[in-house]
Amino acid sequence: MRIQKINKVKKKLGILTVVSALLLGACSTDFELNGDWKETMVVYGLLDQSQPKQYIKINKAFLGEGNAFEYAQVKDSVQFANALTVTLRRIKNGNEIASYNLTQDNSIPKDPGTFYSGSQGNAIYSFVSTGSTALNDDSQYKLIIRNSETGTEVTAQTSLVKDFGNLVSPSAGATVASLIGSSDNYRYALKFNSAPNARIYQVVLRLNYVDLTTTGNVNDSIDWIFTPKETDDLDGGQELDFGFKGQDYMRFLGSSLSDYSGLICRIPGNLKIVVISAADELSTFINVNKPSTSIVQEKPEYTNITNGLGIFSARYYKTPFNRPLASQTKDTLSKGRYTHCLKFLGSSGTWLGATIPCN
Repeated sequence: MRIQKINKVKKKLGILTVVSALLLGACSTDFELNGDWKETMVVYGLLDQSQPKQYIKINKAFLGEGNAFEYAQVKDSVQFANALTVTLRRIKNGNEIASYNLTQDNSIPKDPGTFYSGSQGNAIYSFVSTGSTALNDDSQYKLIIRNSETGTEVTAQTSLVKDFGNLVSPSAGATVASLIGSSDNYRYALKFNSAPNARIYQVVLRLNYVDLTTTGNVNDSIDWIFTPKETDDLDGGQELDFGFKGQDYMRFLGSSLSDYSGLICRIPGNLKIVVISAADELSTFINVNKPSTSIVQEKPEYTNITNGLGIFSARYYKTPFNRPLASQTKDTLSKGRYTHCLKFLGSSGTWLGATIPCN
């Protein structure tokens, strides 16, 4: 891990600047804030063998005289010209066994904002990772980016996060009937064992549904995002428990969804459990960049990019559970105290909460 204590250096430079001004103030009043220009690549990339395509985002860091917001809107300030060669090398047991060239990818548009938002240009590079070019979790991957015009080269390396296998609970063939128990304190079990190279896990509970409206049907979904959990080590095999109370989930749905003009009813669909795991470097990057909760706002800067800034790491995206709701859960959605005003259809195909007053 490479953490740069930039703010401490700034303090030392600040003291030196004050002393120099006192000693030399009589000689000159000129002060040059910006030093000589230095090329700095900012790289963001997460390899995920569960996805058919891999993306690497590459930008410039910039500093200049005048308004920085105006610089940010100039393409040459934040993006490189057509001069980058981006290569990903597969390394196994210390030997390079494959190499993949990434090409410019303009398929993902950039939202307008502070930074340049015209053509993506070469801000994003990608390659298709299926078939013979599929990523393999028995190897490490080294990223090499070279600017042919300046000779600048940055590198980074990561291992892949392995698949954790099946859920311990619920089982693969389970329904979602047990999501709702007879007691408010009933706890729905959601457990699995960590995989090698995974440091942090996040679980998302995704309910798919269809809104029947006066103007047509609308397919939609809602995510309940759990607080991430870190593993004790990178060996794998640690049991992680993301269990929750079914009534807490119903309370979440009741506060997040609402009735609206034109909504006739809602048809509940499948409930998905999505598990996202991330490697050690990405976990560190996330933790370092969390908002400070102390009076001291000074924070270190973390990067694992050699000769550049950013993060190159790995994650793994998996949906180990995707099942329709059982009758009991559908009926609770339709007439439960937190959700009866949302117009969900029950197991009988009718809105069971229609006669219950809505606050």
